[in-house]
Amino acid sequence: MNLISVAQAYLKSGLSVLPADPTEKRPTLSHWKIYQQRLPTADEAESWFAECRGLCLVTGKVSGNLELLDFDGAGELFSAWYQSMAEQNSELLDRLVVERSQSNGLHAVYRSETPVCGSIKLAQRLAIVPDGSPFEIAGKTYVPRRVGDQWAVLQTLIETRGEKGLFLCDPSPGYELQQGRFEALPVLTPTERDLLLARAWELTEYHPQPEPEPEAAGAVAGRPGDDFNARGDHRALLQQHGWQLVRGGKNEYWRRPGKLEGWSATLKDRDLYVFSSNAAPFEPERAYSPFGVYSLLEHNGDFGQAAAALSRDGYGHQPSVDGTVNLSRLVARHESRVTLHETEDGPLTRLIARRVSDVKRETLQWLWPGRIPLGKLTLLAGDPGLGKSMVSIDITARVSRGGSWPDNSLMTQPVGTVIMFNAEDDLEDTIAPRLDAARADDRQIIAVEGVEAHSEKDRYERTFTLQSDLPRLEELLDVNPDTRLVVVDPISAYCGNVDTHKNSDVRSLLAPLAQLAGRRRIAVVAITHLTKGVGSKAVYRAMGSLAFAAAARAVWTIVQDADDRQRRLLLPAKLNLAHSPDGLAYRIKESCVVWDADPIPMHADDAFAAEVAAQNGRGTSKRATLKQEAMEWLQSVLTDVPRSASEIAEEGDQSGFDKRTLQRAYKALGGVPQKDGFDGGWVWSLPGSEPVGSCEDDRTPFRTLELSSSA
Repeated sequence: MNLISVAQAYLKSGLSVLPADPTEKRPTLSHWKIYQQRLPTADEAESWFAECRGLCLVTGKVSGNLELLDFDGAGELFSAWYQSMAEQNSELLDRLVVERSQSNGLHAVYRSETPVCGSIKLAQRLAIVPDGSPFEIAGKTYVPRRVGDQWAVLQTLIETRGEKGLFLCDPSPGYELQQGRFEALPVLTPTERDLLLARAWELTEYHPQPEPEPEAAGAVAGRPGDDFNARGDHRALLQQHGWQLVRGGKNEYWRRPGKLEGWSATLKDRDLYVFSSNAAPFEPERAYSPFGVYSLLEHNGDFGQAAAALSRDGYGHQPSVDGTVNLSRLVARHESRVTLHETEDGPLTRLIARRVSDVKRETLQWLWPGRIPLGKLTLLAGDPGLGKSMVSIDITARVSRGGSWPDNSLMTQPVGTVIMFNAEDDLEDTIAPRLDAARADDRQIIAVEGVEAHSEKDRYERTFTLQSDLPRLEELLDVNPDTRLVVVDPISAYCGNVDTHKNSDVRSLLAPLAQLAGRRRIAVVAITHLTKGVGSKAVYRAMGSLAFAAAARAVWTIVQDADDRQRRLLLPAKLNLAHSPDGLAYRIKESCVVWDADPIPMHADDAFAAEVAAQNGRGTSKRATLKQEAMEWLQSVLTDVPRSASEIAEEGDQSGFDKRTLQRAYKALGGVPQKDGFDGGWVWSLPGSEPVGSCEDDRTPFRTLELSSSA
C-alpha cells in the first residue's frame, strides 16, 4: 500500500501523522514533538513517507482531540468491556474505529467534543511473580518490584492515549483495521466518552494506596488526620459536596457533581479511588484517605489547616494529664531519617531553616493595588471569547507607560518592562495592534517567541517551557532589571511534558516560578481556561490541577454578565494577601478594553452559584421580579434631584434591595453615576449621562480602592 497517499488522507482529515519505525514503535523523526502543537504540511508528509515502513498518529488537541482506548495484554479485557458497552449503548460501539495492534491488542479510537487529558491507566492487575528477574506476560517484559515480602509486576490492561500521546496504526506492519476508517472518526460527547472510560475502569483489579498526608509543623502527638481516617464520616462529606452514591456494596461507586450518569470514583476499605479527570479537586488515578478527602473538600488541600480544624472537633490524641508530650514518634522519625541518610547513596543533605527573629520584615507591594501583587503568581481564568487576553493586554499597556489603574485614576505607577509569553495569538497581526490600541509603549514590551536550542548536529527552535527554561528567563530579567510584569498566556502551553491534572507535578512546576517572582519582585500573571463542569467554587473551575489555583496568591475569574451579553465581569475568586475587593466590569470596543465606572460587589463563587441555580431552573423569575421592584423604587426616589450613591445604597438596603440589585436596576433605567466635583462623591440621577472611560483616557472615575491593613 502507498503510505504517502494514506498519510495525505489522514492529514486532510485533520490528523497529525508522522513516520514511524514499527520495530521500535516510535517516530523516526528526531524532533517530532513540534507536531504535538501543529499539523505537518503536505510537503513534509510527502518527503517523510517516500521510504518509510510505518506511520503513527499524535493524539490530543492537534488531531482534533483524538483519543484511544488501548487494550493491552493481547486484548484480554476487550471482550468483557465490549459486552458491558453493548448492554449500555451498542450504537456507540458501532461508531468507534477499531484496529488490532502488533502485539494482538486492540485500539478503540475516537475524537472528543472537549479537550482530552493525558493518558489514564484505567484497568490494572498486580501479579505476584517468583523473584525479581524480568518477567514476561503476553509478550511484554516487566521488571518486578517489592510489595511487602513478595515480588510483583503491575500490568496495565486498559489505558487511554490522550493529549501529546501517539500510537502506531494501520497500515503499519502488524496493525489492521477491524472497523471504521481513521478518515471518518466519530466525535463523542463528554457523556459518551465518560461511558467508554467508566466501563473500562470497572474492570480494574488494582487500586493504589493513598499517599501519606504531610504532617503539620510541630505535630508530635497522635494526629487528628489519623483519627479521622479511622472514624470520620467522609461519605457524608462527599454527599455534602454534591457527590452521589450510585451503587453500594463492598466496592461502592460514586458520581461527581454535575455528572448525570456513570460514576467517577470508587470507595473501598475507606479509601476513595478517583478515575475521572474532571472531578476537581481530586486528581485522576489517585487514591485518597478519608483525611485526604476532608482536606481537599473543606480546606482546599491545606492539610495543616484541616488537622487544626479536626483537632478542634475532638479528633486526635491529646497531651497526657500531667502536661507532658510523648516524643517517641518524633524521635523514631528522626532516627529513621538518620539511618536512611547513612545507608543510601546520593548527595549529602541538610535542613534549611532560620529563626523568625532573624527575618527582615518587608511590606507587601502591589502591581495593581489590591488585585495583582508583586513577587507573587496571579491566575486569570475564564471561558474562551470573554477577553482574557485583552485584559492582559490592557494591564501590559498600563505598566509599559506607567498609567493609572481602572479603579483608581489618581494613582499612577512606575514605568516598567513587561515580558509576554503568548502561544495563541500572532504577534504581527493581533498582539501588536491590540497593544497599539491600548496605547502601550512597545519599547517597554518584550515578546518571547521560543528557545533556540543546539545539539551536536544542528540548531533548532522550540517552545519555551517552565519545566526546563526558567534559567533563560532569568537571563532575560538580568538584562532588563526594570521588569515589573511577566504574562504567560495560556500557562498550559508552557508546561512541557508535565501532566497538568496532577497536583504534585503542577506544584513542582510552579514552585520555581513563584520563587523567581519573589526574588525579582515581579508580578507573574498566568492565563488559563475554565473547565466545562458546573460548580459554585470558582477555584475548582480553573483548567487542570487544583494546584494552579493553590499556587497563585490571587485568582481572578472572567464571566459574562447574565443581564448583558456584551459586558464581562472580572471577579475575585481568591485573594490571600488582602481584603477581597469588589469586581470590575468591562466591554471590548474597537480592539481594546473599556472599563465600566461602577465596581461590582460580587465574588466569583456567587456568579457560579447563580449559574448552577439557572441550570437547575431555580432563581431566575425571582431575580427578575426583584430587579423590576428595584427599578420602580429608584424611579420613586430619583424623581426630583440627584441623590448621593451612598444614600441610595443605605435607603435601598432598608427597603430590602442589596447594592448589586440596585446597580442592575439603575443600569436598566439608563442611569450612569456622575462625580460631584473633583473631591465629591458619586451621585445618581435619572436620566443618566453618557458612560465614562475609554481607551484614550486612564482617568476613569472610580472610587479609590480601600485595602485591608494586611496589604
